[in-house]
Amino acid sequence: MKRRWNARIAISAGLLLAGSLATVPAVAQAPLSKTTSGGTELQMILTVADHMSHKPAPLKMEDIRIMGGTITGWTQLDGVTGGLEVFLLIDDAASYPFGSKLAELRRFVTARPAGSLVGVAYIHEGVLEIAQGLTADHAKAAAALRAPAGGKSGNLYCALSDLIGRWESPALRREIVLVSAGIDETASGGGACTNADMAIHDAERAGVVIFALYHPVPNYRSETWAKVDAGVVDLAHVCYETGGEAYFMSHDPVDTLEPFLADVSEHMAHQYLVKFRMAGGTAGDFQKIYLDADTAARELMKPDSVWLPGTKQ
Repeated sequence: MKRRWNARIAISAGLLLAGSLATVPAVAQAPLSKTTSGGTELQMILTVADHMSHKPAPLKMEDIRIMGGTITGWTQLDGVTGGLEVFLLIDDAASYPFGSKLAELRRFVTARPAGSLVGVAYIHEGVLEIAQGLTADHAKAAAALRAPAGGKSGNLYCALSDLIGRWESPALRREIVLVSAGIDETASGGGACTNADMAIHDAERAGVVIFALYHPVPNYRSETWAKVDAGVVDLAHVCYETGGEAYFMSHDPVDTLEPFLADVSEHMAHQYLVKFRMAGGTAGDFQKIYLDADTAARELMKPDSVWLPGTKQ
Protein backbone atom coordinates (compact mmCIF):
# COMPACT_ATOMS: atom_id res chain seq x y z
CA MET A 1 0.00 0.00 0.00
CA LYS A 2 2.95 2.35 0.21
CA ARG A 3 6.41 3.07 -1.07
CA ARG A 4 9.40 4.48 0.73
CA TRP A 5 11.57 6.58 -1.59
CA ASN A 6 15.04 7.95 -1.42
CA ALA A 7 13.90 11.37 -2.54
CA ARG A 8 17.18 12.16 -4.29
CA ILE A 9 16.08 9.73 -7.01
CA ALA A 10 13.60 11.31 -9.42
CA ILE A 11 10.32 9.55 -10.09
CA SER A 12 9.77 8.85 -13.78
CA ALA A 13 6.33 9.86 -15.11
CA GLY A 14 4.57 9.31 -19.17
CA LEU A 15 -1.76 18.46 4.29
CA LEU A 16 -9.39 28.54 10.17
CA LEU A 17 -8.18 31.40 11.43
CA ALA A 18 -5.00 31.12 13.45
CA GLY A 19 -5.75 30.18 17.07
CA SER A 20 -3.84 31.24 20.12
CA LEU A 21 -0.39 29.74 20.41
CA ALA A 22 -0.51 29.87 24.17
CA THR A 23 -1.34 26.18 24.23
CA VAL A 24 1.65 25.46 21.99
CA PRO A 25 4.12 26.56 24.69
CA ALA A 26 5.15 29.28 21.84
CA VAL A 27 9.96 26.96 19.88
CA ALA A 28 12.89 26.19 21.96
CA GLN A 29 14.86 23.40 20.39
CA ALA A 30 14.37 19.90 21.72
CA PRO A 31 17.18 18.81 24.04
CA LEU A 32 19.18 17.24 21.23
CA SER A 33 22.60 17.75 22.78
CA LYS A 34 24.32 18.15 26.10
CA THR A 35 27.94 19.16 26.65
CA THR A 36 29.77 17.27 29.36
CA SER A 37 33.40 16.74 30.33
CA GLY A 38 33.46 13.83 27.88
CA GLY A 39 32.36 15.95 24.93
CA THR A 40 29.01 16.65 23.29
CA GLU A 41 26.33 14.03 23.73
CA LEU A 42 23.80 14.00 20.88
CA GLN A 43 20.51 12.20 20.57
CA MET A 44 18.06 11.07 17.92
CA ILE A 45 14.80 9.17 17.57
CA LEU A 46 15.31 5.81 15.88
CA THR A 47 12.26 3.92 14.55
CA VAL A 48 12.31 0.20 13.84
CA ALA A 49 9.86 -1.09 11.23
CA ASP A 50 8.88 -4.46 9.83
CA HIS A 51 6.76 -3.87 6.74
CA MET A 52 6.11 -7.59 6.27
CA SER A 53 4.87 -8.85 9.64
CA HIS A 54 4.11 -5.41 11.14
CA LYS A 55 5.45 -6.79 14.41
CA PRO A 56 9.04 -5.53 14.64
CA ALA A 57 11.08 -7.38 17.22
CA PRO A 58 12.59 -5.24 19.98
CA LEU A 59 15.87 -3.63 19.02
CA LYS A 60 18.80 -3.98 21.39
CA MET A 61 21.60 -1.49 21.84
CA GLU A 62 24.12 -4.09 20.70
CA ASP A 63 22.23 -4.55 17.42
CA ILE A 64 23.47 -1.27 15.97
CA ARG A 65 26.63 0.75 15.69
CA ILE A 66 26.94 4.40 14.71
CA MET A 67 29.84 4.75 12.33
CA GLY A 68 32.32 7.22 13.78
CA GLY A 69 30.31 7.44 16.98
CA THR A 70 29.73 5.79 20.34
CA ILE A 71 26.29 5.03 21.77
CA THR A 72 26.04 6.28 25.35
CA GLY A 73 22.36 5.76 26.12
CA TRP A 74 19.44 3.66 24.91
CA THR A 75 15.76 3.95 25.86
CA GLN A 76 12.89 2.02 24.32
CA LEU A 77 9.83 4.27 23.90
CA ASP A 78 6.24 3.12 23.82
CA GLY A 79 3.19 5.05 22.65
CA VAL A 80 3.65 7.86 25.17
CA THR A 81 7.02 7.39 26.94
CA GLY A 82 9.32 10.23 26.03
CA GLY A 83 6.58 12.87 26.02
CA LEU A 84 5.03 12.18 22.62
CA GLU A 85 3.64 15.27 20.89
CA VAL A 86 1.99 15.06 17.46
CA PHE A 87 0.79 17.82 15.15
CA LEU A 88 -1.55 17.11 12.24
CA LEU A 89 -0.69 19.64 9.55
CA ILE A 90 -3.12 19.82 6.61
CA ASP A 91 -2.50 21.73 3.39
CA ASP A 92 -5.72 23.46 2.29
CA ALA A 93 -4.55 23.21 -1.32
CA ALA A 94 -4.85 19.40 -1.16
CA SER A 95 -8.62 19.70 -1.43
CA TYR A 96 -9.55 16.96 -3.88
CA PRO A 97 -12.83 15.54 -2.45
CA PHE A 98 -11.91 14.23 1.00
CA GLY A 99 -14.88 11.92 1.62
CA SER A 100 -14.44 9.61 4.61
CA LYS A 101 -10.83 10.62 5.19
CA LEU A 102 -11.78 13.32 7.68
CA ALA A 103 -13.42 10.70 9.90
CA GLU A 104 -10.30 8.54 9.54
CA LEU A 105 -8.06 11.38 10.70
CA ARG A 106 -10.36 12.00 13.67
CA ARG A 107 -10.16 8.34 14.66
CA PHE A 108 -6.37 8.54 14.42
CA VAL A 109 -6.34 11.53 16.79
CA THR A 110 -8.69 10.03 19.38
CA ALA A 111 -6.69 6.77 19.31
CA ARG A 112 -3.48 8.49 20.47
CA PRO A 113 -2.21 7.08 23.78
CA ALA A 114 -3.45 8.76 26.94
CA GLY A 115 -0.94 11.37 28.05
CA SER A 116 0.27 12.21 24.55
CA LEU A 117 -0.43 15.70 23.21
CA VAL A 118 -2.04 16.41 19.84
CA GLY A 119 -2.33 19.66 17.89
CA VAL A 120 -4.02 20.59 14.61
CA ALA A 121 -2.80 23.16 12.08
CA TYR A 122 -3.50 24.16 8.48
CA ILE A 123 -1.51 25.67 5.64
CA HIS A 124 -3.61 28.18 3.73
CA GLU A 125 -1.88 29.49 0.60
CA GLY A 126 1.47 29.05 2.29
CA VAL A 127 0.53 30.56 5.68
CA LEU A 128 0.47 28.49 8.88
CA GLU A 129 -2.80 28.62 10.82
CA ILE A 130 -3.09 26.90 14.21
CA ALA A 131 -6.57 25.46 14.71
CA GLN A 132 -5.82 23.71 18.01
CA GLY A 133 -2.68 23.95 20.10
CA LEU A 134 -1.17 20.88 21.68
CA THR A 135 -3.65 19.31 24.08
CA ALA A 136 -4.12 16.08 26.01
CA ASP A 137 -7.85 16.34 25.19
CA HIS A 138 -7.83 14.26 22.04
CA ALA A 139 -11.55 14.71 21.44
CA LYS A 140 -10.99 18.47 21.42
CA ALA A 141 -8.18 18.11 18.89
CA ALA A 142 -10.32 15.82 16.71
CA ALA A 143 -13.13 18.39 16.74
CA ALA A 144 -10.71 21.01 15.35
CA LEU A 145 -10.12 18.92 12.24
CA ARG A 146 -11.84 19.83 9.00
CA ALA A 147 -11.38 18.85 5.37
CA PRO A 148 -8.95 20.96 3.29
CA ALA A 149 -10.72 24.22 2.41
CA GLY A 150 -9.05 24.83 -0.95
CA GLY A 151 -6.85 27.66 -2.14
CA LYS A 152 -3.65 28.12 -4.13
CA SER A 153 -0.61 25.94 -3.54
CA GLY A 154 1.69 28.18 -1.54
CA ASN A 155 5.00 27.60 0.17
CA LEU A 156 4.00 24.70 2.39
CA TYR A 157 7.61 24.13 3.44
CA CYS A 158 7.86 27.65 4.83
CA ALA A 159 4.71 26.92 6.85
CA LEU A 160 6.22 23.61 7.98
CA SER A 161 9.33 25.43 9.19
CA ASP A 162 7.08 27.99 10.88
CA LEU A 163 5.33 25.25 12.87
CA ILE A 164 8.67 23.75 13.92
CA GLY A 165 9.89 27.20 14.91
CA ARG A 166 6.88 27.84 17.16
CA TRP A 167 7.10 24.46 18.90
CA GLU A 168 8.69 25.39 22.22
CA SER A 169 8.05 22.21 24.17
CA PRO A 170 11.21 20.33 25.21
CA ALA A 171 9.48 16.97 24.64
CA LEU A 172 11.80 14.25 23.40
CA ARG A 173 9.41 13.15 20.65
CA ARG A 174 7.88 15.77 18.40
CA GLU A 175 6.28 14.39 15.27
CA ILE A 176 4.25 15.85 12.41
CA VAL A 177 1.70 14.10 10.20
CA LEU A 178 1.42 16.22 7.04
CA VAL A 179 -1.41 15.91 4.51
CA SER A 180 -0.42 17.58 1.23
CA ALA A 181 0.28 17.15 -2.46
CA GLY A 182 3.76 18.56 -1.82
CA ILE A 183 3.38 21.15 -4.60
CA ASP A 184 5.07 24.47 -3.83
CA GLU A 185 4.31 27.10 -6.45
CA THR A 186 6.69 29.61 -4.84
CA ALA A 187 9.78 27.43 -4.35
CA SER A 188 13.09 29.02 -5.25
CA GLY A 189 16.72 28.14 -4.94
CA GLY A 190 17.93 30.68 -2.42
CA GLY A 191 17.03 32.61 0.70
CA ALA A 192 15.56 31.42 3.95
CA CYS A 193 12.44 29.30 4.30
CA THR A 194 12.02 28.64 0.61
CA ASN A 195 12.07 24.93 -0.07
CA ALA A 196 11.97 21.35 1.20
CA ASP A 197 15.70 21.30 1.98
CA MET A 198 15.35 24.25 4.36
CA ALA A 199 12.44 22.55 6.13
CA ILE A 200 14.53 19.39 6.47
CA HIS A 201 17.33 21.34 8.13
CA ASP A 202 14.88 22.97 10.53
CA ALA A 203 13.36 19.60 11.43
CA GLU A 204 16.73 17.91 11.90
CA ARG A 205 17.98 20.78 14.04
CA ALA A 206 14.90 20.51 16.27
CA GLY A 207 14.68 16.70 16.21
CA VAL A 208 11.21 16.63 14.60
CA VAL A 209 10.12 13.47 12.72
CA ILE A 210 7.78 14.03 9.75
CA PHE A 211 5.28 11.66 8.13
CA ALA A 212 3.38 12.69 4.99
CA LEU A 213 0.12 11.44 3.49
CA TYR A 214 -0.19 12.43 -0.16
CA HIS A 215 -3.53 13.94 -1.19
CA PRO A 216 -3.87 15.75 -4.53
CA VAL A 217 -5.00 19.22 -5.47
CA PRO A 218 -8.47 19.34 -7.13
CA ASN A 219 -7.16 19.79 -10.69
CA TYR A 220 -4.25 17.38 -10.39
CA ARG A 221 -5.19 15.63 -13.64
CA SER A 222 -4.62 18.85 -15.58
CA GLU A 223 -1.35 19.68 -13.81
CA THR A 224 1.99 19.11 -15.49
CA TRP A 225 3.06 15.64 -14.36
CA ALA A 226 6.57 16.94 -13.69
CA LYS A 227 5.12 19.34 -11.11
CA VAL A 228 3.09 16.60 -9.44
CA ASP A 229 6.12 14.30 -9.42
CA ALA A 230 8.28 17.03 -7.93
CA GLY A 231 5.74 17.48 -5.13
CA VAL A 232 5.74 13.77 -4.31
CA VAL A 233 9.55 13.67 -4.38
CA ASP A 234 9.74 16.64 -2.00
CA LEU A 235 7.31 14.98 0.42
CA ALA A 236 9.35 11.78 0.36
CA HIS A 237 12.57 13.75 0.76
CA VAL A 238 11.34 15.62 3.85
CA CYS A 239 10.10 12.43 5.50
CA TYR A 240 13.02 10.19 4.62
CA GLU A 241 15.61 12.72 5.79
CA THR A 242 13.90 13.35 9.15
CA GLY A 243 13.36 9.70 10.07
CA GLY A 244 9.71 9.44 9.00
CA GLU A 245 7.87 8.02 6.01
CA ALA A 246 5.83 9.27 3.03
CA TYR A 247 2.73 7.45 1.81
CA PHE A 248 1.33 7.49 -1.72
CA MET A 249 0.30 5.05 -4.44
CA SER A 250 0.43 7.22 -7.56
CA HIS A 251 -0.69 10.67 -8.65
CA ASP A 252 -4.26 9.66 -7.82
CA PRO A 253 -5.93 9.95 -4.42
CA VAL A 254 -6.32 6.77 -2.39
CA ASP A 255 -9.75 5.58 -1.28
CA THR A 256 -8.71 5.47 2.36
CA LEU A 257 -5.91 6.78 4.58
CA GLU A 258 -6.45 4.17 7.28
CA PRO A 259 -3.67 1.72 6.26
CA PHE A 260 -1.22 4.63 6.19
CA LEU A 261 -2.39 6.03 9.51
CA ALA A 262 -2.13 2.54 11.04
CA ASP A 263 1.47 2.39 9.81
CA VAL A 264 2.25 5.78 11.37
CA SER A 265 0.78 4.55 14.68
CA GLU A 266 2.88 1.39 14.42
CA HIS A 267 6.03 3.43 13.87
CA MET A 268 5.32 5.69 16.86
CA ALA A 269 4.92 2.59 19.04
CA HIS A 270 8.36 1.23 18.06
CA GLN A 271 10.79 4.06 18.65
CA TYR A 272 14.00 4.43 20.64
CA LEU A 273 15.83 7.38 22.11
CA VAL A 274 19.49 6.92 21.20
CA LYS A 275 22.15 9.04 22.87
CA PHE A 276 25.62 9.07 21.35
CA ARG A 277 28.87 10.96 20.82
CA MET A 278 30.47 11.54 17.43
CA ALA A 279 34.11 11.71 16.47
CA GLY A 280 34.88 14.76 14.37
CA GLY A 281 32.28 17.00 12.81
CA THR A 282 32.08 20.79 12.74
CA ALA A 283 30.38 22.81 15.47
CA GLY A 284 27.45 24.80 14.13
CA ASP A 285 26.88 22.37 11.26
CA PHE A 286 25.13 19.11 10.41
CA GLN A 287 26.77 15.71 10.87
CA LYS A 288 25.69 12.80 8.66
CA ILE A 289 24.66 9.68 10.58
CA TYR A 290 25.44 6.21 9.23
CA LEU A 291 24.38 2.98 10.93
CA ASP A 292 25.87 -0.48 10.77
CA ALA A 293 23.13 -2.78 11.99
CA ASP A 294 22.43 -6.48 12.57
CA THR A 295 18.78 -6.10 11.60
CA ALA A 296 18.27 -7.97 8.35
CA ALA A 297 14.51 -8.43 8.87
CA ARG A 298 13.87 -4.90 10.13
CA GLU A 299 14.11 -1.43 8.64
CA LEU A 300 15.69 1.34 10.68
CA MET A 301 14.34 4.86 10.17
CA LYS A 302 16.50 7.71 11.44
CA PRO A 303 17.33 11.32 10.65
CA ASP A 304 19.87 11.69 7.88
CA SER A 305 21.88 14.20 9.96
CA VAL A 306 22.08 15.70 13.43
CA TRP A 307 23.00 19.24 14.38
CA LEU A 308 26.29 19.81 16.21
CA PRO A 309 25.84 22.74 18.61
CA GLY A 310 28.26 25.62 18.75
CA THR A 311 29.48 28.31 16.37
CA LYS A 312 31.12 27.47 13.06
CA GLN A 313 34.60 28.91 12.89
